[in-house]
Amino acid sequence: MSPMGYLEPKPQKSVTQDYELIHAVQRMDVRPKQLLLTAISHVNPEVPLSKQPRPFSVDITAQQWTETWGERLNPYRDLKDSVEALQGKRFWIQNDARKKSWRNWITGAEYHEREGRVTVHLHHDLMPYLCGSMPVFSTLRILHIKGLRSFASIRLYELTNQFRQSGIRQISLDELRSLLATKDSHPRFTDFRRKVLDKAVSEVNSKTDLEVSWEPVKKGRSVSGIKFFIKTSTQPDMFPLGVQSS
Repeated sequence: MSPMGYLEPKPQKSVTQDYELIHAVQRMDVRPKQLLLTAISHVNPEVPLSKQPRPFSVDITAQQWTETWGERLNPYRDLKDSVEALQGKRFWIQNDARKKSWRNWITGAEYHEREGRVTVHLHHDLMPYLCGSMPVFSTLRILHIKGLRSFASIRLYELTNQFRQSGIRQISLDELRSLLATKDSHPRFTDFRRKVLDKAVSEVNSKTDLEVSWEPVKKGRSVSGIKFFIKTSTQPDMFPLGVQSS
């Protein structure tokens, strides 16, 4: 059990995020992204912001870290390094065509060396995107993405999971590059496809509960966007017996 006033972990380790947050530009490696999702999974999205325990603190033990994301050689060191990597990271929200807002993920953290745990304090600017009256939101379960080993793969899952019901998502190539944190790398589409997109799609298909395929959207001879086709995986052994895809 978490200390008094802390956000409590949910049994299913589900992560609910507002549509705007999923579409926020964020740049980080896979470990801090995993840490962030772990922390967010403690937030109950049905509880209004005014009734959330303050100061939005989350306790994560090395044991929980291992149970959530798999075995690590030194789980506490891995957890501590992930916290340090998340410190100072920000995301930006496109409020409208002329305004962008920078936001911080966390306000700070503490390390409890002798107890094998860390405390992460979620930033108050982040909380409205995680709970209360979110007009459009999406939920994922960490179980379904714990096998993903790259930031781009996790982000692709987030971006396609939103459209699981409709089964189709079209996005401009520029926006996709930004959301996968590859806007400044692999300027040629063939390189972006080979080094980022195909790898992320392959990992999502082999290690999650989604099946994703895509086709290019062209403007003249150039690729201007990507159309994704999404459905729930039919692989019977993807997850342990009794665990169903949400």
